[in-house]
Amino acid sequence: MRKLFNGLLWTLGLLVVIGVALRALVLDVWTVPSDPMLGAAIAPSLAPGDTVVVLTRGTPGFGELVRCPDPEAPGRYIVGRIAGVAGDTVEVDHGTLVVNGKRYDSERACVEPRMTIDDPATGKEVALSCDMVMMGGGLHLRAVGRRPPLERPRRVDVRPGTVFLLSDNRSYHDDSRDFGLMPREACGERIVFRLWGSGGLRDEERRFTYVR
Repeated sequence: MRKLFNGLLWTLGLLVVIGVALRALVLDVWTVPSDPMLGAAIAPSLAPGDTVVVLTRGTPGFGELVRCPDPEAPGRYIVGRIAGVAGDTVEVDHGTLVVNGKRYDSERACVEPRMTIDDPATGKEVALSCDMVMMGGGLHLRAVGRRPPLERPRRVDVRPGTVFLLSDNRSYHDDSRDFGLMPREACGERIVFRLWGSGGLRDEERRFTYVR
């Protein structure tokens, strides 16, 4: 019995060491802060209070969700999807994305096709539609609402060493339409897995889910 107990302790200790090493070398665990603009822009893929695993090594590719330093607020982060890399021509017209002449649009509705968020400017609840878009070999969630009154179509040629970021919430965005292209080396951290949502482990719908 004592040998079994010692064996279990040794195994647990080894797993802890491996976990610490992985976190130090390739992983980060991050809780999405309660920020009105960030919370709106990342819907419906993520939400404030989500605790996620961030892969900090490798080179994220087209269609992957990344965390980058906020170019307008030092010490904070933005989250967006890589919608263009060096040499690409990216066109965005509200909910519609066209890259090098290829249109990326709705494949099908989400399980819950209607959703709400709080408007980051007014705090009032607004309704959005939720659908799925195929990018980079996988489906991701997209939110679309009414077109902002001053928003115009954008066409951008992505320069070497930069990426074009696009918010999953096309209507309430904080992305390259707002702050321009981002340095590629600044956007090397992929958000890959949600451990739990703001409700903790009791939140069955949001715990232990892959993030696309």
